[in-house]
Amino acid sequence: MLFPENEENSEALLKLLHKKDISKSKIILLKGENGRKLVEKNLRKNNFNISIIECYKKIFKNINNHSEIKKWRSYGINTLIVTSGEILNRLNETIDILNKNEWLFKCKIFVVGKRLSQIAKKIGWKDIIISNYADNKNLLKIVKKYN
Repeated sequence: MLFPENEENSEALLKLLHKKDISKSKIILLKGENGRKLVEKNLRKNNFNISIIECYKKIFKNINNHSEIKKWRSYGINTLIVTSGEILNRLNETIDILNKNEWLFKCKIFVVGKRLSQIAKKIGWKDIIISNYADNKNLLKIVKKYN
């Protein structure tokens, strides 16, 4: 099941688990290194027997920012799909202020969930579309709807 980690989805997951009556089962929660803790916290609070396995680590590729941004702008990129706060922050940190104001913040941005929308708005985007799901099918559906 793929969905962004937020309070509403965490509650939906708990209801599903209680409905299936697996409260006595052993649950393994797979997540990235230093991943967010909302689902884990709610499962523990509701007395589910869980183990955590950090099974992946995000490593950002080193790029030549100047040449990549020049290439992206020359391609006429005007829409971004962003599925993590780390990516939003990475864009903000690596793109210079001139390119942010002249190009990046003029792009339409699709994000997964309200939390990412708030981060994008705080960073400087105005045209933000929220998808409630992170899977490819739903992302494509919402992009088609708004483009």
